[in-house]
Amino acid sequence: MAWGADAGLWDQAADERLLLPLVDELLRVTAPSPLLPRVAAADGVVAGCPVRSGDRVVLVARHAVDAHTKDPDARRPAAPDVARLVFGAGPHTCPGARLARLQLADVLSALSVHRPVVTRAVVDRGAALPSWRKLVVRSSEVVR
Repeated sequence: MAWGADAGLWDQAADERLLLPLVDELLRVTAPSPLLPRVAAADGVVAGCPVRSGDRVVLVARHAVDAHTKDPDARRPAAPDVARLVFGAGPHTCPGARLARLQLADVLSALSVHRPVVTRAVVDRGAALPSWRKLVVRSSEVVR
């Protein structure tokens, strides 16, 4: 919601044709769960550290796919196989991915009528997941 407000994406959220691509784009640039516990399927090396098959590892996502180079835009979305990597792939795909996407679509659609703007945001740097200590939004207009 905050990214939609900051980037002026409410017109895309209000457009039925762009809503689901916008959801994918927003999830592409934000890591909903930056801590990903995994078990190594095979021996390998990660960042110079040896990993054996069966080792438990925790992956930390600082940002999602191309978040540092491409802003979210439903009119020019990333390829679906790239955009949805945030939920994993193959047998490790998140079973709740579809539900999460639909819930976000519902929230964005409902808020798009009010075109909320962020009036104050304070990041909570002590939180394990990306969040705000304080986030104040207000409705900028009502579209009929």
